[in-house]
Amino acid sequence: MVRFLLGKIVTFFTTFILITLVVFLVVKIAPGTPFSIFQASQERAIAKMAPADYQALLKKYQLDKPVLVQYRNWLFSLLSGSLGESFAERRPVYKVIGERIPSTLFLNFFSLLLMIIVSFPAGCFSALKKDSIFDRTSGGIFYALYALPSYWVGVMFILFFGVKLKWFPLFGMHSDNAAELGPLQYFLDLCYHAFLPAMCMALQGFAFLSRFTRSAILEVMNQEYIKTAKAKGAPFKRIFFNHILRSSLIPFVTLLGLILPEMVVGSVIIESIFSWPGAGQLYLKSVYTRDYPVIMALSVLGAALVLISSALTDIGYFVVDPRTRRTK
Repeated sequence: MVRFLLGKIVTFFTTFILITLVVFLVVKIAPGTPFSIFQASQERAIAKMAPADYQALLKKYQLDKPVLVQYRNWLFSLLSGSLGESFAERRPVYKVIGERIPSTLFLNFFSLLLMIIVSFPAGCFSALKKDSIFDRTSGGIFYALYALPSYWVGVMFILFFGVKLKWFPLFGMHSDNAAELGPLQYFLDLCYHAFLPAMCMALQGFAFLSRFTRSAILEVMNQEYIKTAKAKGAPFKRIFFNHILRSSLIPFVTLLGLILPEMVVGSVIIESIFSWPGAGQLYLKSVYTRDYPVIMALSVLGAALVLISSALTDIGYFVVDPRTRRTK
């Protein structure tokens, strides 16, 4: 056990270093610096900066040093508990990111909830009605939705549901009078604004979650102990809820744990399309402005999210699979 834990710790830190190093190098490969706009021609620049002032800024933020030295300084700063200061906003990075994280988490968990509500019952019913019209039709529809690019779906949602039908708002998190609403109305208004971007993120998850659930249930239904329970005359309803459904939840929970980090990464484009003020929109804005501290902090957050989702998957195993409890 000790050797296993040590191996996991070494793997974690090695992977973390490699991820942050690759992200840092990729960002640095892009031409320009956070202050390049001030070095543009006089017609394009907001305010022409003298070369000496430009070099002074680079020296102040240690951008004149070699790339690996910059990465080493950033890593030591991270290990000391500091994420640095945003070049664009001149504020600590943790404050800049902290204002965006709650909205991103809400959007992603709302999207995950929509996935579960739609795909899990659809997968269960498709398994119970294998090769029926519902099974074939739902599978075809879900796979067609899976093939659609999320950014295109987002634009179509805005044009159809926002512009043409006027059922949903086009952008933002809240209505103009949100500050005057009560707690429940405020929450419902937030869900109202989040529905289109959350649904846009959830569409591609419908296909593989529903079909994965269908396959897992069919596999469990073909097990010998299920056939034995049927042969003994046990009611199918009790067999389904006590044995089939419970055993099928194990791979379903695993897949949910892998989906969450992918959704957070995918929300970068969706948040920009719907003007949702979350961390994804901030990440894209930081890439445009070469705000290195913010880019690296969000990359670290993404890596941490992968680890957290892995831990939640293990906890889910422990809850839904009694066999894992006996091995603890």
